Amino acid sequence: MDSEPPAPGFNGRRAQQYRIHVAAALCLLLSALIISPAGNYLARLGGDFLTPLAASLASSNQKQAPSKVAVIIIDETTHNTPPFSETPEVAWTPHLGAVINAVDDADPAVIGLDMIYPKSLAGRGLAPGYDRVFLQALAKAGRSGRLVLSETRLSETPIRPYAGQEIAVGGPENIRPVHLTPDPDNVVRRHPAYLSLENGERVRSFASEISARMGKPPAEDILIDFITPREQFSAYRFSDLYDCVEMGKTDGFGVFTDKAVLIGTALDIEDRHVAGNRLQRRKDFPVLSSPCGAANDGPQPSIYRASTSGVFIEARAAHTFFAGTGPSTPHKFLVLLGTLIFLAILAAGFFRIGPAVGFTAMVFVFAAIWAAAASLLAGDVLAPALPLTLAGFLLFVAIYSYRVILEDQSKRWVTHAFRHYLSPSLVRQLADHPETLQLGGERRHVVVLFADLAGFTTTSEAMADRPEALVAHLNAFFQIMAEKIETHGGYIDKFIGDAVMGVWGAPVEMEKPELAAAEAALACVNAINAWNEKEGEGSGLKIEMRIGLSAGEVIAGNLGSKDRFNYTVIGDTVNRAARLEQENKRHKTQILIDGAIANCLPERFGARFVEEAPLTGQTISTKIFALDALSACETPVDNGENA
Repeated sequence: MDSEPPAPGFNGRRAQQYRIHVAAALCLLLSALIISPAGNYLARLGGDFLTPLAASLASSNQKQAPSKVAVIIIDETTHNTPPFSETPEVAWTPHLGAVINAVDDADPAVIGLDMIYPKSLAGRGLAPGYDRVFLQALAKAGRSGRLVLSETRLSETPIRPYAGQEIAVGGPENIRPVHLTPDPDNVVRRHPAYLSLENGERVRSFASEISARMGKPPAEDILIDFITPREQFSAYRFSDLYDCVEMGKTDGFGVFTDKAVLIGTALDIEDRHVAGNRLQRRKDFPVLSSPCGAANDGPQPSIYRASTSGVFIEARAAHTFFAGTGPSTPHKFLVLLGTLIFLAILAAGFFRIGPAVGFTAMVFVFAAIWAAAASLLAGDVLAPALPLTLAGFLLFVAIYSYRVILEDQSKRWVTHAFRHYLSPSLVRQLADHPETLQLGGERRHVVVLFADLAGFTTTSEAMADRPEALVAHLNAFFQIMAEKIETHGGYIDKFIGDAVMGVWGAPVEMEKPELAAAEAALACVNAINAWNEKEGEGSGLKIEMRIGLSAGEVIAGNLGSKDRFNYTVIGDTVNRAARLEQENKRHKTQILIDGAIANCLPERFGARFVEEAPLTGQTISTKIFALDALSACETPVDNGENA
């Protein structure tokens, strides 16, 4: 009690006055971060976690049309199938030319070759004319505007197709950079519509050019659609198609009519990238049976890998450009406004509830947000779920740190200083309103209880040689009284020698203090009687006590000096309770109450009128009633605190 309270500048009440300012500053700062480039990146990163669930939701939609993009893959099975198994890949160009011719005859919208042959066996006199079939296929499809070759520009020196291929396809207009644009974490989530060349010229990217050749020239960069189910894309194995060409069975190539056909590698090591679908187990498109009914080794075992083949990413990018299924992001103003409102609601909640409840509520709220975000992503809208989650967590940490460091400082001081001296209810109120720790008071309607040990002076004399036993005897009395008084909504105002003073109605207001106090008094008597039967018989030392109860108006507040004070109640009601306790001697009773209390009690209490007379030291008469302890009810009265 002698410890100094917190300095005024750190008073909890003063800190609470700045709640709105603190919350507003935090909400504005976090909202600005969410719409910043860093927030946009976090939103895309959050999309990685949403993609598996969103894709699952999209798969349940049976109305989706097959994609207009088909893929021909050169996979491990192709490499292990003759004639490819006995031939180095650079010598595959005649086989590739034969397949391109067959696909071109099926009248596709466009063919994209997502592989680069920068060298040729036909060069330097190695095998003149070896690439004739391949070059003729390039010329036939390229001059009709249905073929796009690829190049890469990962360094200052681009990797381009062999010069003869460029001439055959019709020049650089039919060559486009196949360049993926990863985020800072090296994960591919976006795709550019245009890329800048070293001479400053802007050209369409490979996937963008494929879409343009299909009649949908893109104008803006996109977020790649990883939600459309992989089953919507058709994929065929290169070796199967080559077998069809060799057998002269190309009628089945009609599956490529009016489609964009991408040809590329889908190997275990080469040309693999980590993309936004990295958390999905099955990323690659399923390989379909040969269109000519040739033998097919069937589906390969699915092994989870974080990376996916570049041709599948390019196919999804081309599909996204053409179908317009790329996830859109809400307008920045809407994100800012929605985030401000959401964080303001969170902040209001964090300032009103404890950290454990606040954290639990936050977990449920963000679980709902992520579920809603997955549903939105299935509908091609990328919500900033991850930035919102991080912002909410930072808001949680900031607000509860503010409360602990500033607002709760006074609460901790009050609780530490008063917890062993006052009732828990009073300590809680003082902790919530530490500004009340100052001199002064207010009028309150209360009930005051005085309880005193009968014959304590004689008992003290008899036990003068056993002070420890006397203290234990006195503490047993105080323990019983304190427990019953506080159980019934009162608080112990003070222990005075061998007496106890209890109060109902201050500092916490009550709806029925008279009923609660009467119940407590009867419960105290019954508890003392039970103790006497169990403990008193053996020790030969019983507890005998008297109780007085009075109701009325008092002054409740802090009394004392500026350096040391006590919360208490003063007034005629207090004096009357003390006099009623003493009147028990004359009337041979154990509990006496005044008329104000008796008028509020139900008949079951059996309040018995004793007399109407002035009490000691008073001139105004008081109606005195006695309570029979046999009417006690151990059930605490509902005083409205739990309402």
